Amino acid sequence: MKKLLGGIVAFAAIQSATAYAGPADADLWIGFENSENGFLLDEATGETWMTGVCLKKLSAARQSGHVWTTQTVELVSVGRAMAQLDQTFRLDVNVNAPSVSVRSAGRGGEQSFPAVIDRDCGPSGTCGRLIQTQQACQG
Repeated sequence: MKKLLGGIVAFAAIQSATAYAGPADADLWIGFENSENGFLLDEATGETWMTGVCLKKLSAARQSGHVWTTQTVELVSVGRAMAQLDQTFRLDVNVNAPSVSVRSAGRGGEQSFPAVIDRDCGPSGTCGRLIQTQQACQG
């Protein structure tokens, strides 16, 4: 009975590990030219990671045409106080005019910036290099 239970637990662990989408599953990076600031996106699942100083997992993005939308709500330190930061990111992956838009609740309107897209998530592309080198954010 112990062997059967151990086998079931091991199988469940393997299944949960394969069901988890990680940055290595990203199909593209959209971000800013000459910068590591941007987003890795897995188009099959919508899983999204922000790149830059570190790799930050965001909520799964929803797709509408060429635009993927993800939102993050978190507490951030502002001096000695904490404040809620609510941001919505719109990633327009239209190859003719890619852009990243940011809307922060309570901080004015949406800001949009021209972006670049890299679909080379292998070792030679920006996408692949970021997958290999970005360390997960702490906290």
